Amino acid sequence: MSSKSMLPVEDAHAAEMLQALLSGVRQVMGDNLAGMYVRGSLALGDFHPGSSDIDFLVATRSPVSGKTLADLEDFHDRLAKMSNPYAEELEGAYIDLAELRSYQAGRRFPTLSRGEALKLAAHGSNWVLERWTVREHGIILTGPEPKTLIAPISKEQIRSAVTDRLRDWLDWCDQPEDPAWRKPLNHLAYVVETMCRALYTLACGEVCSKPRAVEWALGALPEPWHTLVEQSRGWRADNRTTPDDATIAEVRRFLAWVAR
Repeated sequence: MSSKSMLPVEDAHAAEMLQALLSGVRQVMGDNLAGMYVRGSLALGDFHPGSSDIDFLVATRSPVSGKTLADLEDFHDRLAKMSNPYAEELEGAYIDLAELRSYQAGRRFPTLSRGEALKLAAHGSNWVLERWTVREHGIILTGPEPKTLIAPISKEQIRSAVTDRLRDWLDWCDQPEDPAWRKPLNHLAYVVETMCRALYTLACGEVCSKPRAVEWALGALPEPWHTLVEQSRGWRADNRTTPDDATIAEVRRFLAWVAR
């Protein structure tokens, strides 16, 4: 790795997982590997050991299929069995260079979601945002500068993608019986932070880290949302307490206010 590729994470387990991922991808992909990049919280500077996952993007010269896809599935199955706390905390995709250049709705790529097996999946509009993050902030593990692989993404495209994603959040908001609402308080903190980031992105036309979005929101939001965002900062480390009905209702109101 070059100095550009040095991992901005002091967590030894995360560094070990990224090295194992890179080594295995190189072995499976061979000459079809065009580049590999870290995205998400590590790239944006809000990685929190113990709660964040590890997000990556692999650029391939041609689409992954056949035996290579099967070998890649086997590799990720083995990786998930490692005695590393991030073994099942990986999220990533394998996109060929022709498709990586710009987002096209409904295209399917080998995709890994947190705690799941690698599988072909259609990419939604959030992959406009993921491309932007890789292009502007991606950390190179191997390969060329991501700006040479991904076309410029306009602020209008970014705002449109966020608006589209908020429709999905609103659908979830309208399902109060979903067990996810009863997850510990750190999950509700994630919801509030994500809404703050959506608002920031709509206002500024770029993606930022969740902590930066929260700071922005505290200076921009009216009551009662300012108080809610301030309260949610104390929830981030609480992975034990089940939220009460009043707290859930307030977060749902905030989500609906943002998404509508």
